[in-house]
Amino acid sequence: MLFAPAPSFAAAPQRVVIYQAFQSLLYLPLYVGIDKGLFAAQGLDVRKVTANSGAAGVAAVIGGNATFSLQDPMTAVLANLKGADLVNVALVVNGAPVWLVTQGNSKLKTVDDLKGKTISTAIPPSTSTYLLERLLKAQKIKADLDTVQIGTEPAPMLAGRADAAALYEPQLDESLAAGGRILYAFTSHYPGGYAFSTIDTQRATVKDKPALVQDFVSGLAAAERLMHRSPETALAVAYEEFPTLPKPVIRAAVQRMVTEDVYPAGTTITKQAFANALALQVFVGNIKPGEVHYEAAVDDDFAAKADH
Repeated sequence: MLFAPAPSFAAAPQRVVIYQAFQSLLYLPLYVGIDKGLFAAQGLDVRKVTANSGAAGVAAVIGGNATFSLQDPMTAVLANLKGADLVNVALVVNGAPVWLVTQGNSKLKTVDDLKGKTISTAIPPSTSTYLLERLLKAQKIKADLDTVQIGTEPAPMLAGRADAAALYEPQLDESLAAGGRILYAFTSHYPGGYAFSTIDTQRATVKDKPALVQDFVSGLAAAERLMHRSPETALAVAYEEFPTLPKPVIRAAVQRMVTEDVYPAGTTITKQAFANALALQVFVGNIKPGEVHYEAAVDDDFAAKADH
């Protein structure tokens, strides 16, 4: 008697929950990894939840409601200073993706021309505002800051109530489409990169579930490589994730962030990129000089394997 072979069953994908600070075009590598099945190829079922703040995302990891969170790495560092035990394992947003924009017909030509002017910027805490404040201090420029809700920074400038605005994407390309022009690009002033947004997790997860962490970082690395190899693929995902944004704005923003390496080609958080981000928090006064070290805040083993 012949017996049919027993059917084989693939292992069910492992559920992973990641809390993101915001639904943001900056986080497109995560969305590409999910939407194009690159995490699924690693055996993971990745579900993203929008926390509406970086601190809330980190709190979800600390509380066990999420395996990973995505936000400014310094949010995890600050939590560790208060007793948490988190570690940053992968880079998602590189460089300092903030731009100073003014009206196309403005007489402002350089940063020095901002003396005595009004600049709209996000209500702190916001990296864009901290970068702006440090730039103004370094250049010995006194200017008035009009702080507004994040995402609304172009409005005062476009309405003529502010002379310039400090912006993220897609507000940058929305402003350019409305006739604005770039006065200063922070992305051009951080040699060695800037660890703007990273993946963090509990150190216990790294110890107890290293294969899971590796699979996640490997899926993310595959997404970042795909975005640089095929920007059109990244665009297709962005169109799906942000259906209310004009496609020309999305196209311009994604192309800019690929070209300027805001979307990194790999997940490794370098010592220089981390140091650049840390220096801003020292400037703000949130962290004391010498209080935080790369080796304690970053585990680069997973990224090193995923990027090669």
